[in-house]
Amino acid sequence: MNLEFFRKKDFVWFIFIAIIFVALRLPAVHNSYHQDEYKWAYIVNTNISSEVGRIPHPPVGEFIYRSANNILGNDNLRLVPLVFSFVNLFLLFYLAMILFGRKVALWITLFFSISFYSVLASLMVDTDGAIMPMFFLIMAISYMKLRKTNFQFKISNFQTTKWLIVFVLAGILGFLIKVSFVVFIGAFVLDFVIEKKILSDKKRVFRFLGWITGIAVLLILILFVSRFIFPSFRLESSLKYWEHFVSFSGRGWFQTTIQFIKALLYSSPLLLAPLVFIDKEIFKKTRLFSLLIFVGLVFYLLLFDFSIGALDRYLQFLVIPLAIISGAIFSKIIDKEEKIKSGEWMPFIIIAVLIFIFQFLNHLALPLYPKTEWIRRVFYLGWSTLFPFMGGSGPTPFYISLGFIALVWIVCLMFVIIALKKIELRKNILIGVFIFGLLYNVVFAEEYLFGKINGNTSSLISNAVEFIEQNPDIKKVIVYNDNGGGEIVNLGKYRKRLYIDPKFDINEKIEGLNKYKEHYLVVNIPKIDPESVYAKYLNSCQSIYEETSGKISANIYDCSNAPDITNER
Repeated sequence: MNLEFFRKKDFVWFIFIAIIFVALRLPAVHNSYHQDEYKWAYIVNTNISSEVGRIPHPPVGEFIYRSANNILGNDNLRLVPLVFSFVNLFLLFYLAMILFGRKVALWITLFFSISFYSVLASLMVDTDGAIMPMFFLIMAISYMKLRKTNFQFKISNFQTTKWLIVFVLAGILGFLIKVSFVVFIGAFVLDFVIEKKILSDKKRVFRFLGWITGIAVLLILILFVSRFIFPSFRLESSLKYWEHFVSFSGRGWFQTTIQFIKALLYSSPLLLAPLVFIDKEIFKKTRLFSLLIFVGLVFYLLLFDFSIGALDRYLQFLVIPLAIISGAIFSKIIDKEEKIKSGEWMPFIIIAVLIFIFQFLNHLALPLYPKTEWIRRVFYLGWSTLFPFMGGSGPTPFYISLGFIALVWIVCLMFVIIALKKIELRKNILIGVFIFGLLYNVVFAEEYLFGKINGNTSSLISNAVEFIEQNPDIKKVIVYNDNGGGEIVNLGKYRKRLYIDPKFDINEKIEGLNKYKEHYLVVNIPKIDPESVYAKYLNSCQSIYEETSGKISANIYDCSNAPDITNER
């Protein structure tokens, strides 16, 4: 990197972007660990040997979190992805500098900083959103350095050798975090094939296939050898974990589609709308990242069945390539010489304000099930509805207005259509996309961090857990949707979680309700259907604690005297 950069005003802009990055993430550092997140926290916090190595992945991810637990404490594990993501901000800027220069790099890092999907990835206690992408970025920087030399490797050339070593080590460490790091490796393989025109010569194809086979064997050997470096690593557990995703019949395509749509909603028009305007120059420079998107989507949506997992978490790999491509496209169009008068922005601002105000109209919090009601409301414009966002590894659930989401996407789609037909308006239109994309991401981040519009789940959990802790009569607690499950585990009062997804056997659920006549913590997001057997059972219990925040309620029920319930309506 040219050190002259640090003496220019661009450095001030980068510091400003870094401040935005931290400000959008720091308030959620102590948010409740949600579902799979608290399992990470529990496993890395225990000294019981039987618990060591229960993370069903290669050992480096667990090693990182276990080390962080010893240094930072178990309540601060969100700092791990946050620190890695902050490092990613600098790596991303450096990579963008190599590809495009300072101005474009600033736009790319800005997109990365303000994207809600990036905010979420920066705070999720796992490895998909921040840790694996760091090793990808290190590989990408090394790869771009090597590509400038046309991949001419000479041991005597220190610069070439240095970047090759960095590339290989980053790839190995990434693979030792999670086997799915092969997605990133696959993108480099495909880009190298295209760059060196491997397919144009049969001999080169066979030689290249030999190299690929050797790399695959090496990675497998590394997994076996890592058992001796990390004794807690259980390779058999990792292999058994992957068996869940090797399914080619009876796949949950509907669930996969829903999770994919959620990932698109997290990505926002800011990262997706500019893709329409990509040109040959930008595509050539960003081909690696386009290939990463392609390989990743094929891997997660088609090759394996991730419908039973937290697919929106796995798709967090999209954030960096989308930020690079869209940031580059936006910068190229916005930096054109034609000027925009300040008054031309006003229609965008007025429409944005109206859409923002729409959220404060009376909205209905619907039960998540049956989902047919949601489909009906989407198509019949019943948009004054709150949509709950959550997942297996978070986020801590929060609501966003369905109408707000729909209106922003519709407006941005209209802008894109206009810009495709009227090239002379493209710069103005893209500024409009930026304004609406910024509003969209800020609203998502605000509701996740503070919940000032529709309710704050984290504060409800915190207050309810404090009540449970101070009440000695509460011995064991069943936790609805695992909202607050991690905190109840830490209190030693956790019985189990209560899920109401129709895919579970209702008779088994009723049997569990009748068996455990004790206390229930219900932070009611997503809302329980008031006509369901679950609501009927809880209504027969005594509510000993109640608090509301916006459209979200928190109740603690004493069900010790509740009558048995049946599956009759």
